[in-house]
Amino acid sequence: MSTLPPTVAPPRGHGHGERPSLDLGRLLLGLAVLALGVLYLLDAAGTLDAGRAIDRWWPLLFVAAGVLTLLERPPSRVRGTVFVLVGVVLLGFSTGTLTDQDWDYVWPAAVIAAGLAILWRWRGRPIGGTAIGDDVLRSTAVFGGTKLRSDSQAFRGAWLTAIFGGVTLDLRGARPAPGGATVNTTSAFGGVTLLVPRGWRITTRCVPIFGGAEDKTEHEALADDAPVLSVDAVSLFGGVDIKHEP
Repeated sequence: MSTLPPTVAPPRGHGHGERPSLDLGRLLLGLAVLALGVLYLLDAAGTLDAGRAIDRWWPLLFVAAGVLTLLERPPSRVRGTVFVLVGVVLLGFSTGTLTDQDWDYVWPAAVIAAGLAILWRWRGRPIGGTAIGDDVLRSTAVFGGTKLRSDSQAFRGAWLTAIFGGVTLDLRGARPAPGGATVNTTSAFGGVTLLVPRGWRITTRCVPIFGGAEDKTEHEALADDAPVLSVDAVSLFGGVDIKHEP
């Protein structure tokens, strides 16, 4: 009896009707290295001064990073826009379009824009129920740190604020309410840490102003009815870490 050779499945992303995925980070790095090589090749040929060109045009890296961030799926609109604007401003100074006198107007405008971005999300996501207790938590840490724990089996959410300090919320003994739970975080020169059990579905939304929110939890093989935790973050020179262990 003859044995047919096993069928080898085509690599993921290269089957019929599928398009290969794009790694934007590698694309940016590859383009930057390619541009560097071209510049020094032209420098060797006496066409231009590579060092002067780099001094003049290096802010384009910020612009490119911002554009690629906006092309992500889902896109990080705030972070991408910030990168593009920072790149454009730096490009103005490096090319001489903007002068030192213009800086007196640029930085207050940047502060105003940051304030508007924070106010745009001042309410955060709604949390069912307003009574503060084991189901709904509120904590603020200023120049210090606080640690909270909830073992509620109908956890609805929390408001957490860390300013020059840190807040840790331990939810490893809790379970979100049937409709899910929401944690709104605000961090400025500080950080918020969320400890969650395995098996939860985590969604994040963030206004990152030189900060961010990082989901370090496991995402594989989640059940369709997995408990849902939504994190709405505003991070100003701060961040949010979501993980399983301290």
